[in-house]
Amino acid sequence: MASDFSAAYWEQNPDALLVLSPEGTVLNWNPAAEAIFGYAAAEAQGRPLIDLIVPEDRSHEEADIRAEALRGLTTVHESVRRRKDGSLVHVNVSTKAVYDEAGQLLYFLSSKKDVTQLKVQREAKLLEARFRDLLESTPDAIVMVNVTGRIVLVNSQAERVFGYERAELLGQAVEVLLPHRYRGAHLGHRSGFFGAPRTRTMGAGLELFGLRKDGGEFPVEISLSPIHTEEGAMVMSAIRDITDRKRADQKFKDLLEAAPDAMVIVDREGRIVLVNSQAVKLFGWSRDELLGQKIELLVPERFSGRHPEHRHRFFAEPRSRSMGAGLDLYGLRKDGSEFPVEISLSPLETEEGLFVSSAIRDVTERKRIERALRDKNLELENAALVKDRFLASMSHELRTPLNAIIGFTGTLLMQLPGPLNPEQDKQLRIVQTGARHLLSLINDLLDVAKLSANKVSLHVEALDCRGIVAEVAATLEPEAVRKGLVFNVQAPAQAVQLHTDRRAFSQILINLVGNAIKFTPQGRVDVVLEETPASQGRTVQVSVRDTGPGIPLQEQSRLFEAFSRGESADRRHHEGTGLGLHLSRKLAEALGGSVGLESTEGQGSTFTVKFQETSP
Repeated sequence: MASDFSAAYWEQNPDALLVLSPEGTVLNWNPAAEAIFGYAAAEAQGRPLIDLIVPEDRSHEEADIRAEALRGLTTVHESVRRRKDGSLVHVNVSTKAVYDEAGQLLYFLSSKKDVTQLKVQREAKLLEARFRDLLESTPDAIVMVNVTGRIVLVNSQAERVFGYERAELLGQAVEVLLPHRYRGAHLGHRSGFFGAPRTRTMGAGLELFGLRKDGGEFPVEISLSPIHTEEGAMVMSAIRDITDRKRADQKFKDLLEAAPDAMVIVDREGRIVLVNSQAVKLFGWSRDELLGQKIELLVPERFSGRHPEHRHRFFAEPRSRSMGAGLDLYGLRKDGSEFPVEISLSPLETEEGLFVSSAIRDVTERKRIERALRDKNLELENAALVKDRFLASMSHELRTPLNAIIGFTGTLLMQLPGPLNPEQDKQLRIVQTGARHLLSLINDLLDVAKLSANKVSLHVEALDCRGIVAEVAATLEPEAVRKGLVFNVQAPAQAVQLHTDRRAFSQILINLVGNAIKFTPQGRVDVVLEETPASQGRTVQVSVRDTGPGIPLQEQSRLFEAFSRGESADRRHHEGTGLGLHLSRKLAEALGGSVGLESTEGQGSTFTVKFQETSP
């Protein structure tokens, strides 16, 4: 029976009961503590009580209370504690130290009674006697709040403005008078004010709103003043309903006279009710000539017939928007001249009904600049076409004699016309190497020209990628072996089919593998062909990994640009045009794929050409 009574006392007690370790850590607390402070027992256990519910400015209290308990005192302290949501509650605190038979401290048993409402009632009586007559004489709604954010006094103006009876508000959190979207943030603002109390206007420059009992919102201005009483610090809020002022401002101050654009406001019938000086200047009419006229007065005749229909449609679905996006719009001056414009429309709610605010901008100068830019772009396009034709023509013209030089040099090196001495053989090989290098450069230039002009010829067919990878590897492996590199090719055992152009795909692989061998002084080069499923098909990719010097991060972004080469010392001494990677990426993109790079300086690089094949 006693055990049952003890359990019921713990579970059903209306006061928060806490068991604390000798160091002040929560060992357990009852359901009432959960309800009062907002933390479940599992959240509270193991945490220092001072971090959990004690405000910073009262952190010394818990230590003092436990010290009293160790001296055998059971004093009841009135204080303030913090809930999980940041709000404060008034509590009466009593704590007892519990010892074992040997006199060793086991734990502290602490009781915390929520006396917030009692505190509010006491403060309300004190403030009523002291401030009631004064507050009733003020024209603003007055709401006084204690340190826990509870309302302790309101005047009759507050009752009228918010629609509550005085008794309904006393003891409520002040957030009951705020729209729900502001309540969470207001807890922090309130705590900040009590931390540094001073007379000030709240939310200067912001739109503030109050919430009536019936759920209606209204714009307000709020002034805060700290009040010091025998019961502690209070805050007096003077709240003014500025609905009427807002309505007046809505009509005349939304459109400032100093606005840079022409502003024209029209009513539902399309009659002009307000214009600013910029509109007068832009259209050439006086203000008196415009007021009361239909807005179609400012629209060229060829558009004015359909304009009422657009106006009615806007009033049917009013929302802020740019008018005529993608269209050429024009305004009409008093002298009959037209000019290009941009127009932004905004609905304007007033006590007299819905209006439309039009911001009109003359874009004559911008249109002139756009035309100039279009003309310049056309010139650049023509120049690019001339360049491409020149490159193509010169490439063909240069390749013919170069092929002859290469051919005849090869014939001489084969000693078909007759034997060569060592020096002649050496010089001819130099000629042959230079001619081949020059031919490679010309071929690259021709490919660049074709790609730039979108004239590259591709023959897409179903191919087994393994064969192309094997051909490229067989061609370049001797150079890797000559340099002492480990050269490895990995490919699936089954066919890896890809719809692509054989020559272009081979050229991409030759460039990537050739670069890897060229720029890797020692180590290995791996060529890996992979086929993996994708969300809507499959992915085919070839990765070329090397153990070369890697590419610095600052160079990677421009590595695929035409004629771009790495600036590192170990790259500069290698021959090259700087076109290989540029061509590889362009060819891959033309085939619907991509070329990517991953590189770490000092650890090597991986170039990957990837294609996505969709399911039929």
